[in-house]
Amino acid sequence: MANLSLDANRSRVRIQTFAEGLFARLAHDLELAAGGLTGEGSREDKHAVVEAPLENVEVTGVLHGDRVDPGALSAADRRDILAKMQREVFHAGPGAVVRVEATVDPTGSARVRIVPPNGRAAIATSLVDVRDDEGAVRVTGSFDMSLHAIGSDVVKGPMNAFRVKDRVVVKFDLVFVGA
Repeated sequence: MANLSLDANRSRVRIQTFAEGLFARLAHDLELAAGGLTGEGSREDKHAVVEAPLENVEVTGVLHGDRVDPGALSAADRRDILAKMQREVFHAGPGAVVRVEATVDPTGSARVRIVPPNGRAAIATSLVDVRDDEGAVRVTGSFDMSLHAIGSDVVKGPMNAFRVKDRVVVKFDLVFVGA
């Protein structure tokens, strides 16, 4: 039984993608943010489910190491990136939702199951930090995810000049409050 509800205003999920290939220097490593999150969890079961609508994913900017440059892309570039993500990674339209189910074990490791709207569910593991935060439960961590594992096409640039690496990094800072 769920006794926690996700506080979307205090929660954040970021996805980092990386370019590779002969002309990867002409491409960008990107950071995207998943908004409109909903979810619930259980203190007793140490289990949570979070859903992220594709229509609420935004390109936050271009990665330069750990720094994000929010002004490096035009609005048209951002729209093109999101359309390509929906079409080639998730094979879905903007109304689709990605579901993430996670269970934390006693060692602090989480088993994360990613369920795309179309494609295959995939499993990842993450070391997580779970702590009380002013009456709420804050869960932070990150995990690597294979795009191929969830059924993504190879995402590539014009004339295959570059492609997105199969490995993306998902970073999360989730806050759950009493339901």
